[in-house]
Amino acid sequence: MDFFTHLLIAVLISVLTLNSMPFSIVLYACIMAILADFDIILEPLRKIIKSNLLAHKGISHSIFYAALVSALTGGIFSVITKESFFLAWLIGFAFYDLHILLDFLTASKIPLFYPLTKKRYRFFIDRAINFSLALISAGIVMFYIVTFFFWQEIVFSGLIYYIVGFYLVYFIIRITIKIVIKINYPNNHKFIPGISPFSYLIYVRTEKGDYLHFKLIFKSLFKHNSQLVLESIIVGNSHNKELLSKSSDLIKSFPFGEKWIYFVPIFEENENSTTLDFFFAESYFKGHSYSIKIVFDNVTHEILELSDGFNRK
Repeated sequence: MDFFTHLLIAVLISVLTLNSMPFSIVLYACIMAILADFDIILEPLRKIIKSNLLAHKGISHSIFYAALVSALTGGIFSVITKESFFLAWLIGFAFYDLHILLDFLTASKIPLFYPLTKKRYRFFIDRAINFSLALISAGIVMFYIVTFFFWQEIVFSGLIYYIVGFYLVYFIIRITIKIVIKINYPNNHKFIPGISPFSYLIYVRTEKGDYLHFKLIFKSLFKHNSQLVLESIIVGNSHNKELLSKSSDLIKSFPFGEKWIYFVPIFEENENSTTLDFFFAESYFKGHSYSIKIVFDNVTHEILELSDGFNRK
């Protein structure tokens, strides 16, 4: 989830629940709610150790890491402000976990229970970065920053309940659509939220023997017709099937290749090489999506190129 939505939801909850406490505690809670996203400082270490757990939304999004960081920051906070360490730890842990919970609702799987297990989890109801929601959240944050200095009464007025209501309705719509699709569609049909809560994608992977069929379909609540946006078919013990099998573990060396799982493999062949693009449905928007590109030599199957980025298809 985007920075502004994380920050805004933390501000709303802290104002509603901590308004009887000193302002320093409210400020501390809001800082803890965005602290997990500063895991980008671990990126140089990830490249040395070669572990995706040190990438964004890695170990920093574990509840055990949250407890450890909250103890450290809570200790510093209590020394500076003379507030209770336990209170500081409890509030820090709760608001850090609020950040983890919101990211749990988005595209990227997170290692919730690391170090007990490296398994990643998600309840996918929104994009990793939803630009429409980010823009709305950023606007509200800017509004509150201005009014805090020039019209402070409105910060604690009834307006806050309407804003909280907007976000509750937004998430309820997302969750409801996901549950309805889960109930009414076959298991191989997966829900992918769109930019608006009223549009979404359906990712379909069909596997029967040696036959593989991948589809990505766009749907809207206001339209009966659906639109096929990506499709790939792999039949039998083909050359492409062998390359796909060879690549399945390789893509997990990329952070997004481990956090996202709904890919459509697209092959392009020429006389000397075969290009395999893994287009990840979690990021698909208007013909663009994140992809991992692997180029193989047709004779030796040696990897000639390995890269990733956001591309058009």
